[in-house]
Amino acid sequence: MKIIHIETRIVEHEIRADHVIVSNLGRHVSSRYLVVIVHGDDGLKGYGEAATTPGWSGETAEAARYVIEDVFAPRLITGTFEHPAEALQVMDTCCWGNPFAKSAVDTALWDLWAKIREVSVSELIADREPVESIPTRSSVGCYPVEDTLRIATDFWEAGIRTLKFKIGVKGYDDVARLAAVREKFGDEPVFTVDANGAYSNVKEAVAAVEELLPFNLALVEQPTPRDSIRMLAEVRERVDVPILADEAVFTPADLEEALYLDAFDILSVYPGKNGGFTHALNMANRAKEAGKVCAIGSNLETDLGQAAMATLASALSVFPVEEIACDLPGAMYYPVSSVTPPLELERGRVKAPGGLGFGVAPVE
Repeated sequence: MKIIHIETRIVEHEIRADHVIVSNLGRHVSSRYLVVIVHGDDGLKGYGEAATTPGWSGETAEAARYVIEDVFAPRLITGTFEHPAEALQVMDTCCWGNPFAKSAVDTALWDLWAKIREVSVSELIADREPVESIPTRSSVGCYPVEDTLRIATDFWEAGIRTLKFKIGVKGYDDVARLAAVREKFGDEPVFTVDANGAYSNVKEAVAAVEELLPFNLALVEQPTPRDSIRMLAEVRERVDVPILADEAVFTPADLEEALYLDAFDILSVYPGKNGGFTHALNMANRAKEAGKVCAIGSNLETDLGQAAMATLASALSVFPVEEIACDLPGAMYYPVSSVTPPLELERGRVKAPGGLGFGVAPVE
């Protein structure tokens, strides 16, 4: 596989005003992302997306474009790579951090590599018969009770059966919010909560989780700050609900520390956060080896990013998608798909993409 050109394009995707996500990290009202197109020497193209948000990874679309065009491209163009992992190693060696920029290039290379072989990426990585569709969960932002009910109802009527409540934002009564939704819909919805590291210490996190346990939580996501895996492990020891690790585990090294401390039950995996499809794949397989399970997480990628995420969830047995829904909610937030053909969301399930590579191309 030879790279002759790396093209980048900054795009702006507005979030539906009635579904804007409000969390401990702020308000996500629009997505200024970077589309990456890797051109091979045979005329084929691979596509990737850098879902850049400064509050999440410290990256902007402009910074990702600079790193890709001025740092990565000179080291990758005209190079010949037998596998995308070889190119990712070049990027990891020459530049620390910048996970979403690296992921956009790495994902585009997987797309190109599979197309050269005239197969889907799923065929290259699957350890089971790929599932045809994946249940998604959607995030109910931190809003007053009335708006929480409205958003939860929108998701419920779209067939989404796992709700992810953002919690821990000062000024909002999380107990009242969950109680109202549970009262309206009964026991059928699966309740999960995501604090995005809102609680600054173990005592505070445990108290917040225990206050919500009467609502039958399926899991608690990232209750403690991202920079303390040990704190996450201490919370896990003290609460009777599965812990999903997200912000605390970006890299393979983070994962090893989290496994050593037994800090989680479920690992949130997705290419952008993990610095590449290659790393996400390897980390999912490492979690499986350690006896853990995974779920796809999200930085509110569009369908371009979600195609790679859905491929992982569909193809790998470490994703028990019927028991733990994945974060593939793009259609509930973006009025228009970013790709052709669009990913299909039907009755709360996202259809795994078909075709060569990841099976989608960005809309021009």
